Amino acid sequence: MKNFRILFILILGLSIYSCTDDDDSVTPGTKVTPNEEELITTVQLIFSNEFNVILDSASFNDPDGDGGNAPSIDTITLQSGTDYTVDLKFLDASDANDVEDITIEIEEEDDEHLICFDQSNISGLTINRSDSDGTYEIGLKSLWVVDSNASSNSGVLKLTLKHQPGSKDGTCAPGDIDVEIDFPVIIN
Repeated sequence: MKNFRILFILILGLSIYSCTDDDDSVTPGTKVTPNEEELITTVQLIFSNEFNVILDSASFNDPDGDGGNAPSIDTITLQSGTDYTVDLKFLDASDANDVEDITIEIEEEDDEHLICFDQSNISGLTINRSDSDGTYEIGLKSLWVVDSNASSNSGVLKLTLKHQPGSKDGTCAPGDIDVEIDFPVIIN
């Protein structure tokens, strides 16, 4: 009878263990790191007018991530005297059959993220973030105003996604860089 109880407990224990959901399964030769940063391989800027009609888009694509092949970066072309509503999308497209929208995570953790727009040698372009976490701006949505006298100039827009858990203060100083891209900009 004693052997039966021990056998019963072992079988019960094994069946409970085998039914547990293990999302952290590890393939041999890999390492699981808790809270590992998401891989961002693609950043899309979608430019719309005041009627929500898409006018243009620009993208950064680096499907193999850091290292390997060089990324492709589109030139942002803007028209003087035009206002644009800009929506940003962050994606992990390292697996073309399973593209992950990282934008959703940024929205869910909006109090930990800030998108910074730093301009070099661009005159007549004003960028204002238009979304908020309730206290500070985020930058997934923004309004870009191109002055009517801003034609025939070009420069670089550095777009940076900052991860600022516990340190977000509305500035770009604190936190870590999730992704940073230099987009060439031309204003016609």
